Amino acid sequence: MKICYFSCSSIYGGVEKIVVDSLNEISKNNECALIVPFGCRYKDKLSSSVKIIEYKSYDKRYNPFLYLEILKVIKNYDIVHTHGAKATQITYLLNKIIPFIHIATKHNTRKGKIFNKVKNVVSVSSEVAKTITHSSEVLYFGIKKTLNLESKKNDIFTMIAVGRLDPIKGFDKLIDQVTKLDFDFVLNIIGEGSQKAKLEELISSKNLEKKVLLLGFKDNIPQYLSNSHLQVISSLTEGLPLTLLEGILNSSLIISTPVGGIVEVLDEDYLLKIEEFPNKITDIYKDYEKYCENFKLKHESLKQKFDFDDYSKNLLKYYEGCINAKTL
Repeated sequence: MKICYFSCSSIYGGVEKIVVDSLNEISKNNECALIVPFGCRYKDKLSSSVKIIEYKSYDKRYNPFLYLEILKVIKNYDIVHTHGAKATQITYLLNKIIPFIHIATKHNTRKGKIFNKVKNVVSVSSEVAKTITHSSEVLYFGIKKTLNLESKKNDIFTMIAVGRLDPIKGFDKLIDQVTKLDFDFVLNIIGEGSQKAKLEELISSKNLEKKVLLLGFKDNIPQYLSNSHLQVISSLTEGLPLTLLEGILNSSLIISTPVGGIVEVLDEDYLLKIEEFPNKITDIYKDYEKYCENFKLKHESLKQKFDFDDYSKNLLKYYEGCINAKTL
């Protein structure tokens, strides 16, 4: 198969990791390419077998020069797989000019009416699938297991939150809530984003400089998860965050707000409103081993559900199904 991915994002986050890992795997036996904006920050993470095309036209949805630039590339591929609403809308319109199989992945439960118009849609969770007006293929992403990962926890109770520094991740609300904890702790927040300055100001205003640390971007997130006592997800909205799947494999304990596909993964005992976090975290701190055993008992089976090899096989199977349906 000749498969082209298209994303209008140049930063590296959860969605981009899905794009990179998927292409690196399927390019082993297929001709693959990725279209991204000029100056893309994650192109060095792609295998040499993936052709990278950086478009240079002004990045606006209705820029005719951008459409022409994209069209020159995608006309050479059997399947064009888009990630994100902007890339999906551009490709949907181009598909009216030339025939090719267009597949779009919807990564969250937020707005995105364009996905209602695309015939072949992949949803990252059942909750995301509910936001589309026609049926879609639910494909849970898989995580590669990190071998020989040794947990090295500190004496101080250490929490970790991972995600881009964006208001929808609820990090500001999380910081407000941890001020209510009356024991010694550290909260590490991993990620970059537009809210960094605001979060730094919030941390300073609450005198939490030694307790809440913004660590920026990190490559070795599984190790950080393993070294932490508790992973916290404070999102206001989600599809199915990659950090949750990484946590299922590497974290001892996870609590989260009940949003998006997270409710399909975590047991209800670990789903809470953000204002309930302080009491739950305190209970966990006081009886940590018991909570760890309970969490493992309820979530151990999920490690196979989010296996990367299974995901890759299901993705290729879906591509083949779309091609076969077109030839009928």
